[in-house]
Amino acid sequence: MLKMKAFTVTEITRYIKRLLSADPIINQVIVEGEISNYTRHSSGHAYFTLKDDQSKLSCVMFSQYIDALNFKPKNGDRIHAKGQITIYERDGRYQLNATAMENIGLGALHMRYEALKLKLENQGLFEARFKKALPVLPQKVGIVTSPTGAAIKDIISVASRRSNFSELLIYPVRVQGETSKDEICEAIQYFNRRDDIDLIILARGGGSIEELWAFNEEVVAEAIFKSKIPIITGIGHETDFTISDFVADLRAATPSAAAEIAIKSKSELILELNKNLQRIILQTKRRLELEKAKASRYEPEQLAKRIYSTISSEKQMLKHQEVIFAQKIVNRMNNERENLKLLGTKLNSLSPFAVMNRGYAVATKDGHLITSVEQVNPLDQVKIRLSDGELVTMVNEILPFEK
Repeated sequence: MLKMKAFTVTEITRYIKRLLSADPIINQVIVEGEISNYTRHSSGHAYFTLKDDQSKLSCVMFSQYIDALNFKPKNGDRIHAKGQITIYERDGRYQLNATAMENIGLGALHMRYEALKLKLENQGLFEARFKKALPVLPQKVGIVTSPTGAAIKDIISVASRRSNFSELLIYPVRVQGETSKDEICEAIQYFNRRDDIDLIILARGGGSIEELWAFNEEVVAEAIFKSKIPIITGIGHETDFTISDFVADLRAATPSAAAEIAIKSKSELILELNKNLQRIILQTKRRLELEKAKASRYEPEQLAKRIYSTISSEKQMLKHQEVIFAQKIVNRMNNERENLKLLGTKLNSLSPFAVMNRGYAVATKDGHLITSVEQVNPLDQVKIRLSDGELVTMVNEILPFEK
């Protein structure tokens, strides 16, 4: 049996707290680190973790100090926090009670996050045109998550409460750690090799950026983008956004919300069926009214009106054509009359009778035209045709012209 005084846990905790408060170095200290797990309580106080590549330090900053800051702290900010290292007695852990804070830039992980986000955005992986439509009633839903985490419990709880129409197939993976990204990719590829999976849910509970980092890996983003099956992400808390969320076909705020979206409740299905039924009824009514309107055109009275209208229209068209045709005939006759006049003028100018009117005559012997003195002999009877009559004469003498 040990012969020593026994101290209570509270006594030990308070003793260590007094030792810390007496140390001049940590009583007023400035700590550099990256903010993680930042939470603003309803009281206004802020709770967060400061970390570097090897260690983490719990911190609290009361509302009056938070309100005095000239920026809004967020996860990934690299800061200088000024305050006192003390013991939080209830949990027996030490923490920094910060009274001032200065933002000095982004942390290393957040810089990697922003760089990858910009790269994939420029490659078009976030564009809406690549988003696949979600099935209304998926029969089989593939779940990619940790088999022991809170996410799978939430999804199963939602599914059992909402519907028994969808079957859940769980592919267990590590959701953090060195091999987690490869396991997540293999799970997505496995479901895509099957031909009976309608939808995939990629889920994980909340955590720091380090704990969610598997969902910020480029290989995971590419696996989501290449998936032929629609993918819903439900990763972390409502304020957590990972690269996977931007690539996925739909982002849900939490794993439970992802299950709510994917798995319809019976009441939602009934409502959807009723909406579709009302839409079909409305479309049928409109079609019936259209067909009724078409049929009314063939009733005797309507048909007679249509025939009368058609005949009237045809008569008008025939009258119009008749006028046009008559005008064409008149124009043609006038053209032909002018052509005849012109032709008559030309023929008259070429007629021998027109020449006679100018003092010339035509001589014939025995009905044959005389064109040379060699065709007649003295005492031959010759007829001379003038413009207004004929002369019958006898040749007394022939006087040929000298050549």
